[in-house]
Amino acid sequence: MELSSGNLSKKEYAYLSIKDAIINNELTSDTVLTEHMLCGKYDLSRTPVREALQRLRSEGFVTFQKDKGFFIADMGLEDLLQIYEMREALEGMAAKLCTMRASESTLSELHYLMEKCIENFDKEDIPKAMVYDMKFHQCIISASRNNRLKNTVNTLVELSSRAFIKADKAVATRSIREHQQLFDAIESLNENKAESIMRQHIANSKRYHFNRYYLGVE
Repeated sequence: MELSSGNLSKKEYAYLSIKDAIINNELTSDTVLTEHMLCGKYDLSRTPVREALQRLRSEGFVTFQKDKGFFIADMGLEDLLQIYEMREALEGMAAKLCTMRASESTLSELHYLMEKCIENFDKEDIPKAMVYDMKFHQCIISASRNNRLKNTVNTLVELSSRAFIKADKAVATRSIREHQQLFDAIESLNENKAESIMRQHIANSKRYHFNRYYLGVE
């Protein structure tokens, strides 16, 4: 994500910049997130950085250890499975609501994001393809027009994307295929099918992580 401090408050810029670096694994788990380091990195004063770290802590992106400071939160298998259990239920609902409420502009945006994902996949830029994958999900969540659902699920998507940003080519291929099926269901106004496809899509991701991180197979 390309951010500009010019059109954001300093507090929001600090929050989005640090979160983006965590999601894209630009900040490693052994890095101590000191205010001094982050202020220098993003050319900010201590107050917005401090507030950003507290917000990221409440969302599960960072942890705080007394006498040591802030660290990027570990993302273990159990964490991922719990996140995907929640995503399966809530994003299934979001897909259904999106289908019921989607505008032409939403459909255009979904199509664009799907094409950008395919474009980067064809260039073998899997990390960037997965960024558009995440944006595709966020577009559906936003189009549900349910702010409580949106606030909860967006955080879950962003947390899980820390692991999925490293996804391999086979996973990206499957994801693109499932996105096409999901888009077709939304476009044809079949809300029950959209919900079913989304739930299966998330369940497939959960199974991938279980196989990869617990069983050691792809």
